Amino acid sequence: MRDGIRFGGRVWCAGLALIWASACGAPAENDLFKGSAGGSTSKAGEASAGSEVSGGAAPVAAGGKASAGNNDAAGGATAGSAMAGSAGMLGSAGAPATAADCKKACTNGTCEGAVCVITCDDAHPCAENVKCPAGVPCNVMCKSQGSCMSGVDCQDAESCTVQCGGTSSCSGNIACGGSSCEVVCEGQGSCMSELRCNAGECGLRCRGPGSCPGKVACGNDSSSCLIECSGQPSCQNSIESNASDETHVSCADGACPGQVKCGGASCSVSCNGQSCSGGVCCNASECNVSGVEDQCG
Repeated sequence: MRDGIRFGGRVWCAGLALIWASACGAPAENDLFKGSAGGSTSKAGEASAGSEVSGGAAPVAAGGKASAGNNDAAGGATAGSAMAGSAGMLGSAGAPATAADCKKACTNGTCEGAVCVITCDDAHPCAENVKCPAGVPCNVMCKSQGSCMSGVDCQDAESCTVQCGGTSSCSGNIACGGSSCEVVCEGQGSCMSELRCNAGECGLRCRGPGSCPGKVACGNDSSSCLIECSGQPSCQNSIESNASDETHVSCADGACPGQVKCGGASCSVSCNGQSCSGGVCCNASECNVSGVEDQCG
């Protein structure tokens, strides 16, 4: 498939639809990441039956074959952004979220159908921590320079997309949960602090120059984790995935100088050029590391 990657049973299509709104996040304390992530999964046991991951390929749900990954010349995955708020959205009663659910919950944004959209721009830069409402899908658009400076918290949303497009946007911690979460750090110097996903399916994409200098991690609650470090440079701290089923990490030349660690059933790490200088430690049942030696293999 030329325009997307099948990941975790979904097609994550190229291009993230920008939804325009005129609200910003309500004030909330920025107390994320007081706890620490769990340790890596050991290599004991067989890999999931039928699971197949190759270097540069995007991971898929356990039991299926990995589709061919499209890597750019620098080695960064070219897969586009995922859409938050797809099938499986849950309202407070367990049924799919509705527009009425969004109107009740989305007090600091506007509703596009069942999705709460929070836009942070020059008029509303969202200087306080942006907090997504619980139980409905949430899209956060940090579009202007320095917007979302106190970070984004969408840990209680059903699903979440965070777009950090402005220069130096999203300088605070970003944390997300729910069924799926995608964070795209496209602005120069965006996503300056820790970036952590505890959603079932995670896509963390550091594309802007100097983006993601803090730790980038997928937590123990994740089943699938995709981390793309294609900015020049990007991901200058450690990378860690404790996803249970599959992890795919792609580092462009000069990216990922800190250690890359992963566990779970399968892990694929693609190191291009002078990337991954801090080494790779794969503790997954099935490891596929290219470009450097696996220190834990």
